[in-house]
Amino acid sequence: MNSSELPAKFPKACYPLLGVSLFAILIFIGGAYWGNHFLFHSKSAELDSSSDDTSQASRGLTPGVPSQPEDFYPAAEYKKQAAILIGCQDRLHMTPQLYVDIAKAIEGRTPLFGVVKSVPEAERGVKLMKKHGLPPDAMRFLVIPTDTIWIRDYAPIILRYEDDSVMMVDARYQTRVMREERLKDEVMGVHLAHMLNLPLRSVPLLLEGGNLASNGDGLVATSMKTFALNNFTGFTKDQLKPMFEDYLGTHSVVALDALQHESTGHVDMLMTFLGKNQAVVAETTQSGDSQNKALLQNNVRLVSNINTSSGPVKVSRIPLPPKWNEAYRSYTNVIMANGILLMPSYSDVDPELEKRAAAVYKSLLPNWKIKRINCDSLVRHGGQLHCISYNIPHYVGIEGLKKQAYPRTTQKKKKKWL
Repeated sequence: MNSSELPAKFPKACYPLLGVSLFAILIFIGGAYWGNHFLFHSKSAELDSSSDDTSQASRGLTPGVPSQPEDFYPAAEYKKQAAILIGCQDRLHMTPQLYVDIAKAIEGRTPLFGVVKSVPEAERGVKLMKKHGLPPDAMRFLVIPTDTIWIRDYAPIILRYEDDSVMMVDARYQTRVMREERLKDEVMGVHLAHMLNLPLRSVPLLLEGGNLASNGDGLVATSMKTFALNNFTGFTKDQLKPMFEDYLGTHSVVALDALQHESTGHVDMLMTFLGKNQAVVAETTQSGDSQNKALLQNNVRLVSNINTSSGPVKVSRIPLPPKWNEAYRSYTNVIMANGILLMPSYSDVDPELEKRAAAVYKSLLPNWKIKRINCDSLVRHGGQLHCISYNIPHYVGIEGLKKQAYPRTTQKKKKKWL
């Protein structure tokens, strides 16, 4: 969302003040008004259908991929992926090693597409991969007009429907300080939908992608920030229930407390799902941090009380690394890529703590490779791995991305007849 979308009663001169003080006050009031948490439940049918390959391709589906019941819920990142987009805007020359590390770690298991602003930047990315001895498809590059690398937050949500069609649902994007500086991020979904040959539906729900975690079974987790923001624009908690159901196909939504004084207020800073009934929730390791210790424990209680089609959610705890200055860091802000989990790593954190964090994932995903990616450069700018990534579910065709990506696919020249 940008400042032009604020209620008309607020003059533009007040936007900076509103972005700092009023936003913080509303978050506090929202938590107090609604208690601490609430949980929505409703019935949801598991639907399945099929279509021929030609029909599937024309609707943005991967031909020959039959639908599964869980496809009709917001996609889970631990499930099979067709591709992953990585935000690279203006960063390839500043933090090249980060993108090289990600491309190497994925090992070609999932197609990677770096999102850049211009053709010269895409060509720079191609040269970067080649310089480090990586094949051209280790990370290809897409030119999409955007403002920032935080693609997780502003890219649309992909959903599959009972008639086997696929649609992108584009929620309104709420920037941190309500500025008009990220309008390209706001409309990025239009360009991506065109590339994927998918219809795009804009919805009035205020939702940032980093503040949505799906178990792939109709349950999603978000933070109280989502409900405070939507309440500010006029939607009550009772109105939000059918909005989540109708727009996202969920049947349960759990609202968790965000970490105290953490700038994004996003749920991916404190939890992730590794299965329908398997969640990982952060656990503070800092002495004297009683507030976060209590709220994280309460989040564990809320999540573990939820029932799924595979049984009650089982919660494992993972250490919360110490802050860098005032910036929070996380081991749940991960990228999952078809059997490989990329976990943030930090150069000044006790190696034993990082080993403990990696061991949590290895114990829960024994057949996966757990790899660490240094995120020092991302933390300085307010994000981590999950923030710069965007997962495309396995049933979505990506031929449109490949055709428009750099390096361009070399076409055979036609023979000239004499």
